[in-house]
Amino acid sequence: MRYDFKYADLLNDEVFKLVFGQESSKDVMIEFLNQVIPDRHIVDLDFMDKEMRSLEPGRKNSVYDMFCKTDDGSRIVVEVQRRKQPAYVERSIYYSTFQIRNQVDAGSAEYAFWPVYVISILDFNIEENAGNPEVKTVYRLYEESTHTLLTDRLTFIYIELDKFTKGIDELDGNVLEGMYFCLRNMSRLSECPEKLNHGVFQKMFHISELRNMDEQTRSKVIEKMTTERDLRNQMAYARKIAIEEGLAEGRAKGIEEGLAEGLAKGIAEGRAETIRQLLESGMSLDVIAGALHLSPEEVEVFKDK
Repeated sequence: MRYDFKYADLLNDEVFKLVFGQESSKDVMIEFLNQVIPDRHIVDLDFMDKEMRSLEPGRKNSVYDMFCKTDDGSRIVVEVQRRKQPAYVERSIYYSTFQIRNQVDAGSAEYAFWPVYVISILDFNIEENAGNPEVKTVYRLYEESTHTLLTDRLTFIYIELDKFTKGIDELDGNVLEGMYFCLRNMSRLSECPEKLNHGVFQKMFHISELRNMDEQTRSKVIEKMTTERDLRNQMAYARKIAIEEGLAEGRAKGIEEGLAEGLAKGIAEGRAETIRQLLESGMSLDVIAGALHLSPEEVEVFKDK
């Protein structure tokens, strides 16, 4: 199979699990977690069942991208999200409840539980962090007036990769920044940069190299990467057209995000909503059709929905 990439995209679910979620590459995950959670020195960890079931019928279950238990008893949930989602922060809080609940014995009067961390690696920015330039933000339970920490048993960490803008020449040996760089840029690289050609990064690049994957995994990863590239090209084109049509940058970005949501879902309702937003912005049928690679007649059909 021919392909245009040398290295796979680390934000691809399959690839992230290959690099960070295997027993054979456990040291990569341990290094990453020690960088992200510097107040705990993790020596070892166990990968756990990623599906958590609700106690009540009809309630949402939870399926994590990764869930592990460390040698000191801490529970760590890791989620990777590429597309902006409504109420994402609430979703991450919901994830934490499963880990608290599962540690408390129903027949015990004790409510103590091991520390729970929910780490979200996001390819978008959350509204709750608007105006904050930091790539990594940490949330815990504090008293409102004195800012006294109530407990260190519950921590939410959000890594907003869109805020990391350093190029390879700007890296100075900081391992966490090197991780950010790889998460953002791995699939764009043709070789392992000299500044990252050591330690844990060698293993990350080796596992991410497409030729080192089995044929089934490689085909699956390439298909997802190609779809993602096409989607991004469509989004960028739609945003460019929106700006040329005289829309403000903020409105154009909103249209781009609407496209991402509608196209990524790949369902009529999503496209219909995207087309509705574009029509309301004043964009013409022909321009919308070009941006979404549809015929004007198809746009009319979606518009009617």
